[in-house]
Amino acid sequence: MRVLLVQSPVGRREAPIYPIGLAWLAGALSAHDCSGIDLSLEELPDEALKTKLESFKPDVVAVSVRNIDDSSYPVTHWYLDSFGEIMDVLNNWKGTVIAGGAGFSIYPEKIMELWPGIDIAVIGEGELALPLILDHLNGAPEPPWLHEGIAKPPRPALEGRHLPDYSIFPAADYPGKGSVGVQTRRGCVFNCAYCTYKSLSGNGFRMRTIEHVLRDIKEIAKQGFDSFMFVDSVFDHPRDYYTQLVTAISDAENVPAWGAWLSESVPLESLENLYKAGCRWVDFSPDVITEKGWKLMGKGGSLKRLWPAVKQARRVGLTVGVNFFSASPGENFFALVQKFFFMAKARVLLGWGNTFINIGTIRLYKGAPLSEKLYPGEELFLPVFYRPRGLADMLIRAFQSIRRRRG
Repeated sequence: MRVLLVQSPVGRREAPIYPIGLAWLAGALSAHDCSGIDLSLEELPDEALKTKLESFKPDVVAVSVRNIDDSSYPVTHWYLDSFGEIMDVLNNWKGTVIAGGAGFSIYPEKIMELWPGIDIAVIGEGELALPLILDHLNGAPEPPWLHEGIAKPPRPALEGRHLPDYSIFPAADYPGKGSVGVQTRRGCVFNCAYCTYKSLSGNGFRMRTIEHVLRDIKEIAKQGFDSFMFVDSVFDHPRDYYTQLVTAISDAENVPAWGAWLSESVPLESLENLYKAGCRWVDFSPDVITEKGWKLMGKGGSLKRLWPAVKQARRVGLTVGVNFFSASPGENFFALVQKFFFMAKARVLLGWGNTFINIGTIRLYKGAPLSEKLYPGEELFLPVFYRPRGLADMLIRAFQSIRRRRG
């Protein structure tokens, strides 16, 4: 079959992010004739889609919705507005429309209700599901996990699976640091209260072989990418795998610069090895600044290890990002002031141009433990935030306003 893989547009100018999910799908569809289009790169995505439909003439269009909104407070951008525009195009098209993606998988029923032109919804990971759905469209029996247009396939083991096809989208369209991702695992073992990782990808790590990860790195270098980002929820767990992978990358040739998300408990002695292996930037996501907040947020490890980890990462030459929330259970205005103090301390003492602190606000999505606790059974489709109150809210609004003016 002829399959068009489509990344949904974002509706505004943003730094381009390579559609790694569609690259995984392309790798799974080697028996079919596939083409891809990233509508987030297009000035007029609806017209670009019409042109692609006319030239490629697909039997199936598979649309990926990465996010439904940008989770930004107090001004939130709604990505589904632009998704609706391309669905208007597909409503007048005669083939089969399949939708999926991380954002879509949180709210599949609601999105299908709003856009009934979607024929099949894939909830979760699609590499196992999509080839079987195409077989079914060609006359094979319906898979047992596909019912009335809703596909809920089992999560595939990653060892021995097909490899992503990075050639489906040209590298030249994705300039900038870490715009393309490499995935070494799926799922998560941590219990962060605001996070949807476990509901989407499972409780526990499913690891890829190190050989396959190295193949991905070689492939993106071959395609022309000059940097990449490990998109794993946390890169330094499990520890044995982390150590072996960093060693293997160090031994590889022509590795582009790369970055990763680390836990605060990362072994400090390993950070120099990261740099020697080509890592040039890392991000930490402590989210909170107090021990009470740390416990209530369900964080693992120890908050006391954050500053030593950031300091050591800068010492070995890594650019460092640290991410906090403006409000969280157990934290008050004084905690927000502490986060701004941490920002000033880190940037002044560790390097203004190489130490970046972000203070965002928790967007409550269906499936996150904190959402279920505060709003049990509620959909939370439209943006709902765990936001600061009173003077803290005024402070964070002013901070975000300054950030928006600076672009």
